[in-house]
Amino acid sequence: MRSDPVQAKVLQLTDVPAQSLGTRVDFLVEEGQPLSLAQAQALQRDGSFHQGEHPTLNFGIGARPVWVHLELINPSDKPVAMRLLAGVTWIDQLDAFVVQTDRIAAHWQTGDARADGDGLAPALGYSLPLSFGVGRSDLFLRVASIDPMVLPVELLSEKMFSERQRRMGYIYGFIYGFLAALCAYNLLLFAGLGERSYLYYSLYLISFIAANLAYSGHGLAWLWPGQVLFQRYVILVLMVVFGASGLLFASRFLALAEHAPRALKRVRWFCGLGLGAMGLCLLAGSQLGAALVAFSFLSLFSVGMILLGVLAVRKGWELGRYFLAAALFGALGAALTTLAVWGWLPFTASTYHAVEAGVIIEATLLALALAYQMRYHQRISLRAEQLARLDPLTELHNRRAFLELAGMTWSLAERGDRPLSLIMIDIDHFKQINDQHGHEAGDRVLVEFARLLDRQKRAGDILARWGGEEFILMLPETDLAHATALAERLRLSLSTSPLPLRHGNVVLAASFGVAERTRQSRLEDLIGAADIQLYQAKKQGRNRVSSTCSISVLRQSSG
Repeated sequence: MRSDPVQAKVLQLTDVPAQSLGTRVDFLVEEGQPLSLAQAQALQRDGSFHQGEHPTLNFGIGARPVWVHLELINPSDKPVAMRLLAGVTWIDQLDAFVVQTDRIAAHWQTGDARADGDGLAPALGYSLPLSFGVGRSDLFLRVASIDPMVLPVELLSEKMFSERQRRMGYIYGFIYGFLAALCAYNLLLFAGLGERSYLYYSLYLISFIAANLAYSGHGLAWLWPGQVLFQRYVILVLMVVFGASGLLFASRFLALAEHAPRALKRVRWFCGLGLGAMGLCLLAGSQLGAALVAFSFLSLFSVGMILLGVLAVRKGWELGRYFLAAALFGALGAALTTLAVWGWLPFTASTYHAVEAGVIIEATLLALALAYQMRYHQRISLRAEQLARLDPLTELHNRRAFLELAGMTWSLAERGDRPLSLIMIDIDHFKQINDQHGHEAGDRVLVEFARLLDRQKRAGDILARWGGEEFILMLPETDLAHATALAERLRLSLSTSPLPLRHGNVVLAASFGVAERTRQSRLEDLIGAADIQLYQAKKQGRNRVSSTCSISVLRQSSG
């Protein structure tokens, strides 16, 4: 970052703009040995400092230490107290000097590389209480940081600073509360359902919360104060962990192992490379290398998430559109913040907090996608269960489903001592139809016959394909006489409903066996009694209805 050696304008303390003062300061990048304040003052007077061109100064990763100068005038007749809000929460070293009449009126030393550093204001930067006497004052800042050296400089009244702190407290309270609630909900879903997508999504959210606590300064202020070595690397490590956990979740959510194994292999390779490179930087004690790895990895992570979403949409995967929409917001936010902090984009409140806004939108969309995924799997499971209870050809209940439903109906009839009848039905000469017209025609006969029975039954009746060309019909609240009459109507309707086949029409005929429940009988007895009557109908010449007055009579006659 360079500009022409032009003297910055003097700032009157009665007219301080409510924004970063980067265009009102001049600065100097140290080229050799560290400069003392006296040396920096001399170079500033000689015109070696350069005027800032942007509201927020940004010198990128691994920059040399920088001196910043701001000339101020207090036109009032008494000292003015102001809050200096400077730098970002990960600045390694920040020295602030207030010089009046060629003497140091105040000197502050802070930064996250100093265990005794004061003034950390989470989510804001470093806040130092300053007092400027009457007349001219010079504010000198010396900033050193291997991590991205982003340097907003603001002068605020105590009231404005308190309002800023309160507002940021509300914002971060909402962010952490919202994400923590989503995380807890998905962990509960994982515990209840065992679906790992919910676990990986929770890990993704946890990794973002941890990374955000670290780089916003909340972690240093609340969780690990004074831990200089830990603070030096924790932000950079968590950036890589955040990206890797996001890709892990995406791989599971999009079922890459099943749909795109080569893409999964590349994702794993990329995550392994990022984590391995970070590990090597930690072993080597290279903060600069760790910073370059973290910012490069997170930039490529943003691109990778979008590419996975595009792949899912192009392949027509069920959840692809949901994921792509979520990935676009999340990746765009992460990319804007990463590039702004790195120095490739202007550093503003919007670009700095873009990652948080993006993650909130992304988390909401992914929560909706996971809910849709749950409903989708429930529909698939329900459909599979339904298919397991249906005859695949006729789409009537199969024997298993009939016995389950009939068992409940039987119990109700028993408890209330209500009438209940059952009809066993068998298509006559079905083998001849198969032999003469083929199995395709036979299947069509079964389907049409099932439709006819389904149209004739009442809403509460239970109809099923019993096996082969046999069907069964349970009639609740129906005595033997009415059941026999219904069977006769069904038999007659067959003769008036010829079925067109490839080689001509076929008039179907069927035999019917009818039986009624008695107090001494069981469901198995009722089915057996109806089956016996069906046998009687066939024995008597087919195309007829045979019924019995009671099962107990049948038992006596068979004995």
